[in-house]
Amino acid sequence: MKFSFFKSMKVTFIISTLLICFSLYSINKSGFNYGIEFQGGTEMVLSFNSETKIEKIRSDFYTAGFPNVTIQNYGSETNNEFLLRFPIKNDIKNMQILDYKKNLTNVLDENFSANSYSIKRIDFIGPKVGKELVKNGIYSIIFGSIAILIYVFFRFSFSFAIAAVFALFHDFILTSLLVNILNIEITLTTIAAILTVIGYSVNDTIVIFDRVRENLKILNLPLNQIIETSIVQTLSRTILTVMTVLIVLVPLYFLGGVEIEDFALIMILGVGIGTYSSILYAPYIMYFLNKRRSR
Repeated sequence: MKFSFFKSMKVTFIISTLLICFSLYSINKSGFNYGIEFQGGTEMVLSFNSETKIEKIRSDFYTAGFPNVTIQNYGSETNNEFLLRFPIKNDIKNMQILDYKKNLTNVLDENFSANSYSIKRIDFIGPKVGKELVKNGIYSIIFGSIAILIYVFFRFSFSFAIAAVFALFHDFILTSLLVNILNIEITLTTIAAILTVIGYSVNDTIVIFDRVRENLKILNLPLNQIIETSIVQTLSRTILTVMTVLIVLVPLYFLGGVEIEDFALIMILGVGIGTYSSILYAPYIMYFLNKRRSR
């Protein structure tokens, strides 16, 4: 029995709609895990020459008056590197920042010998800067999406552009849900990954829409059959593109280190979501908006 993409679209459309509703509810209820860039605070990467327990570091900072510190392994658990985060008070002043950082290093000097550890990185983001970055991050997603939609609108018809809008929203929301479920930290890198996913998905959708537009000119068939034919004709290209992207992203995720790990993971998940929406979601919306032509 031959598989029909179009016959599956009604089911996938319902599933996607339910997932979008669930995503909006889940994200609104639990929120995101914002990084230091967005919530403000101090982030420190420590490297020790010998095995050191997280409990020991946490106890030292707790005793010194930093009870809200969060500590996690940085990279593999055997390299004795740790990522420390300290939330910052909203009323801290610029003159107090240097004293705050000095107090952190004093805790280390009092509990560890100078030669036993090194501070690889220490960053401070004030609460005002964090709020500004949140706003800029939202703007970057909105303006990036608008630019993509303007391009689709001028290249295709209005109904094609509307379908691309829905697909873009679908991919953004479902990718955000996975970020939320996996508790991936929202950083500038995360925002860049989501924008890249949106761009990839829209490009994949455009390839199918372009074939639909060409087939409308040369095939005297109902719209649903033209959509089915167009998907089949572009399927090999879609598969090759996905495989090529994954060949790069999978090694990047496992070998790229913690700095690039989240970016690669979001891209891997987003490519899957984008491929799904370009084949089984966006074409159905486009058909729904133009279904009179199939009669």
